[in-house]
This record gives sequence, C-alpha cells and structure tokens, in this order.
Amino acid sequence: MLNRINLKNSLDLVSVLVRKELKVRYKSSVLGYFWALANPFAFAFVYWVAFKFVMRVQMENYSVYLLTGLFPWLWLSVGVNRATQSFIDNSMLVKKVAIPRAIIPLTNIVQEMVHFIFALPVFIIFLALTDGMSLYYTWIWQIPLMIVIQFLFVYPMSLVFALTNVYVRDVYYIVGIGFSLLFFVTPMVYPIDMVPIAYRSYFELNPIHGLMSCWRGILMNGTLSLEHFSFTITFCVVSGVCAWLVYQKLKYRIGELL
Repeated sequence: MLNRINLKNSLDLVSVLVRKELKVRYKSSVLGYFWALANPFAFAFVYWVAFKFVMRVQMENYSVYLLTGLFPWLWLSVGVNRATQSFIDNSMLVKKVAIPRAIIPLTNIVQEMVHFIFALPVFIIFLALTDGMSLYYTWIWQIPLMIVIQFLFVYPMSLVFALTNVYVRDVYYIVGIGFSLLFFVTPMVYPIDMVPIAYRSYFELNPIHGLMSCWRGILMNGTLSLEHFSFTITFCVVSGVCAWLVYQKLKYRIGELL
C-alpha cells in the first residue's frame, strides 16, 4: 500500500513539474506550442534544400524521410541535453525537498515526449497530403509501442548523463557536441545506402540508427523491422540496467555536490 502511495505521489510530482516547465517555456509567446512544430519543419526544409538540390540526393519523398527521423530525433537530443543539466537547474528543489532524485531528469524526457505526441497529428496530416504516401491501420499499435520504446531508450542515458554531470560539469558540453556528431553519423539526412559498404556495418552498430529505422519503417511503410526492433530493445534493457546501477552508486552525493 505504501509503495502505491509513493508511486502515485511521484507521478503527481512529474505531472506538476512537466506542466510548470511547459508554461514557463511558452510564457509570453504568441505562437506558443506551435514553435515546437516549427523547429523540425524548419530543419527539414534546410536539409531538404541542401541535400536534394545541392548534393542531389536521389530519393523519392526525401522530405518525408527527413521528417520521419527529425521528429523522434528532437525528442531524443533535446530531451537528453535538457536532462543532463536538470540536477543543476533544479538544485534548490533537489537540496530542499525529499523526492526520488531520478524524477528530476525524468521530467525533461516526459516534457519532450509530450511535444512529440502533440506534433504527431500534424505530421500525419502532412503524410496524408504527400503524394505517394499512405496511412496505415497498423499505426494504432505501432506508434504507441514505439513511443514507449523510445522513452525506455532515452531515459536511462539521460539519467546517467545527469548524474555524472553533477560530478563533472563538462559532461553537459560533451553531450551537446556528441549529439551534433551523432546527427550525421546515425545517419539522419541521408539514407544508409549512401554509406560505402566497407563502413556500413559500423553505422549499423549505432543504436540510434536502429531506433530511427524503426520509426521510418513504421511511418513510411507501416512495417516494423524485427532486426532493428530487437537491437533497440536489447539496448534499452542493457542501458536500463546500467543506469540503475549508476543511480544506486551516485545518487547519495547529489545534494552535497550541488
């Protein structure tokens, strides 16, 4: 019974913190949440011009290919970056309120997940209006499943980065630079077929590539690759266990170091 009460209190706290962050983020903004939609579409437009007309990538529905990767990528990259700095940004809350420390970075991941979920209907409308694209009834279970999988993918690494950033503040900058590099290594703006065969296997070892391939398979073709899905699930399990071990080791000194 006590565990149920603690779980309910934790969920209520996450809900309150997420609502607070969303209100603060869009306070005094005329367009408000629509800026969250403008970001991936603006990125997609810039890369579409650069790679379609300058580098001349020959790919049908290239704009759709970009967006199917950019929406989940922004949840991943923005969420992890914000979560990495979360203990420092909320130092007063951590030091003065007795709450499970793991909730603090969780709030940032849930916030970006909310953005992603609210953006999905707009993206689906975009797909419906694009020639050669179809809507699939399998999305009813595929999209919710992938939202859960991406959450399990993003949160463990966010927790580890947030914890280690308390000990070594350079972690925040390393994570930012790392994701900038990963954006092009994943690959995000070009199909993996463009990578020379000799190096392609190294790109496929990147777990983010597996995650993005799952999203693209679902949104573009209504299919979920068992190979990529299995690889992503394995990464979620391994990173989840590692994150739990790191959390148990480092959580006790967070308040002291802040």
